[in-house]
Amino acid sequence: MNRSSSNREQMRTLNRKDAIALFLIRYAVFVFFFFVYMAIAIYKPVFLSPANLADIMLTSSLVSFASFGLSIVFAVGGVDLSFPNIAGYGAMLSTYLMIEVGYPVWVGIVAGISVGLLIGTFNGLMVTRLYINSFIATLGTLFILRGFLYWLTGGQSMQILPQGFEYLGRGTLFNIRMPVYFMAGIFILCYLFMEKTRWGRQITLVGGNIEATRLSGVNIKMITLLSFMICGLLSPLSGMLQAASASAAAVDIGDRFMVPAFAAAMMGTVIFQGKNVILGTLFGIIFVESLNNAAFILGVSPEIRRVVPGIVLLATIAFNYYAKRALSEMRVHAY
Repeated sequence: MNRSSSNREQMRTLNRKDAIALFLIRYAVFVFFFFVYMAIAIYKPVFLSPANLADIMLTSSLVSFASFGLSIVFAVGGVDLSFPNIAGYGAMLSTYLMIEVGYPVWVGIVAGISVGLLIGTFNGLMVTRLYINSFIATLGTLFILRGFLYWLTGGQSMQILPQGFEYLGRGTLFNIRMPVYFMAGIFILCYLFMEKTRWGRQITLVGGNIEATRLSGVNIKMITLLSFMICGLLSPLSGMLQAASASAAAVDIGDRFMVPAFAAAMMGTVIFQGKNVILGTLFGIIFVESLNNAAFILGVSPEIRRVVPGIVLLATIAFNYYAKRALSEMRVHAY
């Protein structure tokens, strides 16, 4: 009896140790960056000041919409390289219609979002109907959109934006910038979609095991198309709010979203492994933007700061690789 109790106690101890080890392995990249944050905060206390945290939330909100859309494409097992140019095209088209043609602000916004949805649908149809690899399909779309952007604007930026449009990026409510509220609203919608709806769960199932999902009767083509449509729908929001926040719309406005959004979406989908993808992506966005902010506070040059999101992306992939390897070894030893 005593020996049996002792064995059970040992098993409970081992299970607790395994649980702690699994947590540290799976979320090692977050643990690592947490200690980096603490070191920066100690060295530069201004890093955690309310004003600086507000700046981090603002920059995070601008890239969040494209990141949420991209993470949904990642979750289904695809990739979308065209989202920065979708963001840029949506922003430039909406501002062009408002400034050059004289349409109301709401018409420009609806037009920008609509064209993003159409481009996302086009990407999805190329992947699902023409069976083109998503990397190749969206790379082609990227080049086409870049050419259209220069054709539409002649390579010129638009500096004078309507006041109502600028308020969406520069206005405040309770001393919080408007893009942060938009990020919170889109986050809730995307989270509920991915975690509480049949389509969201099917997206993660397709990305996890496409053959098993097909055998279970899920319409793979429809789910894949839906994920690209959502990415196309959300990406213009990043571009338009970036233009509204900066009071200017440039041809290359979407370029700044490429690496940060990739790093954030990768953290959300790879580390969280299909569960809480949107929540993980939100964490990833804040991590990436706060590290970039910390590099600015530390006096790192703009050229070197561009490397930060790439480091986060590579670190995430490396941590994920070694985490899977360690987890598989733990399972082998368990047997």
